[in-house]
Amino acid sequence: MLKFEIYAPINVPINWQSELVIDNEQRYSLLKNYLSTIKGVDIKPNNWPMGFGSLEHDNLPLLYQPSAILEVEDFETEDDISHSNIYVYDNCLAILNLGLIVNTNIINIDDFGITERVEELSKKHLEPILKLIYLSTTKPPLINPRDYKFFNNEKLELTNAKPLWVARMLTQDKNITSKHYIDWLKSVDSDSEFLKLGSGNSLLTNDKYFLNVHRIMVMSQFHAALMNRIENLLKENLKKFNGNYYNKKVLNSLSSSFSNQQYRNDHIEYINIQVSTAASGIQGSRRELFQQFNLSWQFNEQQERVNQLTSLVQARIDRLLQSKLRQRSRSIQTLLSFLGSLGLISLIVDLISVENDVNHDDTLGLLDLIKLLPAESLIGLTVLIITLLTFYFYKNHE
Repeated sequence: MLKFEIYAPINVPINWQSELVIDNEQRYSLLKNYLSTIKGVDIKPNNWPMGFGSLEHDNLPLLYQPSAILEVEDFETEDDISHSNIYVYDNCLAILNLGLIVNTNIINIDDFGITERVEELSKKHLEPILKLIYLSTTKPPLINPRDYKFFNNEKLELTNAKPLWVARMLTQDKNITSKHYIDWLKSVDSDSEFLKLGSGNSLLTNDKYFLNVHRIMVMSQFHAALMNRIENLLKENLKKFNGNYYNKKVLNSLSSSFSNQQYRNDHIEYINIQVSTAASGIQGSRRELFQQFNLSWQFNEQQERVNQLTSLVQARIDRLLQSKLRQRSRSIQTLLSFLGSLGLISLIVDLISVENDVNHDDTLGLLDLIKLLPAESLIGLTVLIITLLTFYFYKNHE
């Protein structure tokens, strides 16, 4: 029998106006009131020591602190679940932490089977709760899911309870050397005295390190999930803006998307600052652990990709806006040219009137040319010339 610690990021319809949050007590109190009507859910404050009280404390910004820990009673009615916690973060993310008991040995572990089991449990016990949360009334700085600007507000995406991925951690048996776990680990991206860290499977070297590893594991899962969601969101936006680049019929409909992207750009900058603050605020052995996760999961490279995508999306928006401005300028200039050309019709009408009223038999000139054509034909020809000139100006104006 093996006892796994499971860490699975999930989307949740809980998102704060991050820059307006005063402290974690505010978030916890609002969230507690928010969830008090949902049966079977126990909400507790995050008990990690925060600040600079001792080396057990971490001075993390609010973005990297769980706003609350949820305990769903139904999880622990399952025979293979020893404990369950849901660490609720900002930006529509939570980390599902389960103690999963699997009746197998180290040789016969089925990673895919474990992932399927976690997905099944999450959907069974969390999806109904997330749907109730989505429909609840909110109070600022908690944002109503239907008013999200940074992330998409689709109900299915926020309530299906499907983990973004499932990470598995075992604690090394004191009677077994670490080499017996190598086949299960498959690859060790980074190794320390505390943890053999892989992309999906990790080995805790001694259970006395659990609390420190657990805190950094939860935080790192949140960070990796946040960067992953932002990266995917930017790729989707880039695809949308690129697909509409040559489609002028839908250019005007993108105005709201442009506005939302400006908000996203600002929020990404805010997140980048919080990442740096969090990294410098971690203390004791957890700082070494966070560096291990940073190296193994390539946080710096991931953040650089996000920044590059942000710049690329903004450049695409700038080109689309310039195209939109050129289109508007061309329409205005064409209209002004057309209105100015209407003076030619007035001139022709005046000449026709003068030709009828003035005796010009003794001279040859413009009035004689006017006399050669019927008035209606002359005015019609003038309108045709103006129309053709206006169309030519519109097609050739940059």
